[in-house]
Amino acid sequence: MEIAVQSGRFRGAEWCVQHPNGPWAACDAYSFVRREWLAHAHREMSMEYYIKFAIAKTGKLLLVVSCHPPEDRR
Repeated sequence: MEIAVQSGRFRGAEWCVQHPNGPWAACDAYSFVRREWLAHAHREMSMEYYIKFAIAKTGKLLLVVSCHPPEDRR
């Protein structure tokens, strides 16, 4: 999370549902790229990660992390 906030790209604020029919949370979304060795590809590649987080009323951190191809966010 530290890498995303310090050197990543702020993607905006989004409403996120925690699980089907679960409570919603106002999250900040970030993306960042890091180089990783992919054994199946037998090489190092850039991987883009997306992270969303929010602070619950209890003060606990809610965190969602995913790794997938970039989306067109026009």
